Amino acid sequence: MLEIRLEADQRIAFMERPTPKAQDEWVLVRLLSVPMCNEYHAYAQGKPMAGIGHEAAGIVEDGARSGCFRPGDRVVVMPQLACGSCPLCLGGEYIHCRQPLDSRAIFGDEAADWTFAQYMLKPARLLVPVPDSYDLDHAAMACCGLGPSFGAAERMRIDHSHAILVSGLGPVGLGAVINCVYRDARVIGLDPVPFRRDLALSLGAEATLDPADDHALAHVRELTQGLGVDGAIECSGAVPAQEYCLEATRIKGHVTMVGSSADKASVHLGGNVLFKGLTIQGSWHYNRSSTQRLMRQIGAVGDQIDRMITHRFPLRQVKQAWETQCAGQCGKVVLQPWA
Repeated sequence: MLEIRLEADQRIAFMERPTPKAQDEWVLVRLLSVPMCNEYHAYAQGKPMAGIGHEAAGIVEDGARSGCFRPGDRVVVMPQLACGSCPLCLGGEYIHCRQPLDSRAIFGDEAADWTFAQYMLKPARLLVPVPDSYDLDHAAMACCGLGPSFGAAERMRIDHSHAILVSGLGPVGLGAVINCVYRDARVIGLDPVPFRRDLALSLGAEATLDPADDHALAHVRELTQGLGVDGAIECSGAVPAQEYCLEATRIKGHVTMVGSSADKASVHLGGNVLFKGLTIQGSWHYNRSSTQRLMRQIGAVGDQIDRMITHRFPLRQVKQAWETQCAGQCGKVVLQPWA
């Protein structure tokens, strides 16, 4: 099978390795749709990365002894290797598991860990069945394309009565627009890149703003009768954007941090949080009890997902894919391992 490694100075290694063997609960999945996430940051910085990729959908090649899947079943591969038995996992918060499985200790290598490859192993409990009528690229958005902001929307209880600011209209932020529009909320997007602002409008955002515009905050207030938005979903991880969300949200509003950044600067919370009585939370993903609701939503928003996915590349063209992401003129980018 083919696997990708990122070496220093933006050098990419295309490695041939034996296809791993399914065993016990570990299912062998042939990967067909591999969405790209924030791995391009390492590429842009010239840093090496041995294990790449954490989103995928594909077809079961060997269901092993799991009893849950048979060859030919279509599945979404959930990220990470949560243990499945700790209180967090049992409560559905698998993404926060603090005692993940060690595939190297089990198999002697990391065959289960990464998705920039043609095959991978995954415990059956971390696979989600995909209906036959679903496009696999759509289903793969159940990972980081729609997942983090879906969790945010559920916890914020977003509905038709809400005006929501989505800050950072990269792939995760565009997913947030889809999630909020699906719930009939009014959506205001915030991003410095015109291409992304236009894409957010095509997905149903009511308005989009450039944070470099000195009047952007005033425009938010104009759009919300002077009150501010009911909630904000911050997807960029940039400290100025986080502070902007706190400023733009109304009294007793709700701000959810979805984006992360290597920026070590701290957010100045100040009077916005205290005197406005804001609720602030983080949303890395969604609770597993919500999986079927998300999958039903994916079945209903296919047209929007088609617009959000702006580029597809064969796995061997990963360099071009990363260059596209670095340029910022894209939505979600998907790799095709067998193209």
